Amino acid sequence: MEIKSIISEIKQKVDVAGGLKTVYFVACGGSQAAIYPAKYLLQSEGKNIATAIYNSNEFVHATPAALNEQSICIICSLNATPETVEAVKLANKKGALTIAMTGSPDTLMAQNGQYKVIYSNGDNQVYSKANQALALKVVFEILHQFEHYANYQAAMDAFDKIDGIVDSAKETLLPKANKFAQEFKSDNVFYVLGSGPLYGTAYTMACCHFMEMQWKHAIALNSGEYFHGPFETTDKETPIVLLKSVGRTRPMDERAETFIKEYAERYVILDAEEIGLNLIDSSVAEFFNSVVMIPIERYFVYQMSLLTNHSMDKRRYMWKVAY
Repeated sequence: MEIKSIISEIKQKVDVAGGLKTVYFVACGGSQAAIYPAKYLLQSEGKNIATAIYNSNEFVHATPAALNEQSICIICSLNATPETVEAVKLANKKGALTIAMTGSPDTLMAQNGQYKVIYSNGDNQVYSKANQALALKVVFEILHQFEHYANYQAAMDAFDKIDGIVDSAKETLLPKANKFAQEFKSDNVFYVLGSGPLYGTAYTMACCHFMEMQWKHAIALNSGEYFHGPFETTDKETPIVLLKSVGRTRPMDERAETFIKEYAERYVILDAEEIGLNLIDSSVAEFFNSVVMIPIERYFVYQMSLLTNHSMDKRRYMWKVAY
């Protein structure tokens, strides 16, 4: 079932229930970070729709009281993480309309969601059809069908440009990625800054790509919050990665950039504008920051993994022990 048809059918059901009031985003780890930009889009552009994002297990244990038949739950897990499957079941029980985003039609996510969105994943992932892209498409469709979103067509056109932007950026940025890998391969602590639509991406780089996949300590920070305590740790030795967004929160990143260039020496700045986000219509470009940045920041960490001989697939605990 196409996303447009999914939202059309959901709208018919939720209108009968009294209208859409809330959209909840639920996931764990990298899946939560991937759908964060969709939540950012809805909180930015939705006029009459409340929204929140939850860790799957927290959603199960501390369920929002507003969850009911006037809610849509967008719940994401590649391989059906158990607590995320429980979140789908709970949302169904509460009467909400569930959209299960997952990597295969055979997962327990797909089997339990009222609607399913299967996204591209793996080594040959198509970025315009990955979880972060399709979560955005779901929300653009919600905004279009429920609130007549003015920039809908510009958003749809943008999806055709994602893959070309990422492929071109990887080719152009390979020398910078190799330099990053060479300079920082022996470091064990990283600060990753991002704001607005790229805050979830900063989390992905820190928690998934540095900590999970490279066993390096990392902290994700909001670029604005950097100046409310964390900047006291800035020195000449500790590596800082700044993910610089295109859009309304860019001034926050520029403020952090100015400070970092003055007081730090070991840093890298990944600018979504230089990656090619300027090729997307300015009315919606802001919401595509993460779609193009996640594959690029991972590309940088991947170059590091080649030098350290630490595969991005290597794990100590995940999928190996009871937890």
